[in-house]
Amino acid sequence: MFNKKEFEDIYQSIKNNQKDKAQKNLKLFREKYDLDPDYLYLMAEFLILEKRFYQAIDTIHVSLLVENDDRFLLKNNFKKSTQELINKKYNLLGDLFEIIDITELSKQAKNLNSPKDQVFFFKKLQKLMPGISFNK
Repeated sequence: MFNKKEFEDIYQSIKNNQKDKAQKNLKLFREKYDLDPDYLYLMAEFLILEKRFYQAIDTIHVSLLVENDDRFLLKNNFKKSTQELINKKYNLLGDLFEIIDITELSKQAKNLNSPKDQVFFFKKLQKLMPGISFNK
């Protein structure tokens, strides 16, 4: 699992538009954490810096897939993201859907008021994007 300092360092690099530093750190942790849900969130944030919006959507989607696979998390010694970070993932999805002009999904993703609503939206997303998966 990512430690909080590693996560925050990369997150701040991304938010401060320090692409080279963020990319270097993401590469450093890729082999060990490539399917960690928190790493995937950071990767999606980085892809947004690169204006690779569709890849960012796919990456957040995979992060949520991993997030919802307790067996995979346990097998790889990953932990679920905090609820705060899960909320950020859905808000980020809403922002991305807005950027690519899918207004209805954007509104839905940004108005999830509970974990139950998030599960419902995630299942809807699975139906809309059935080709998104990860190698277990």
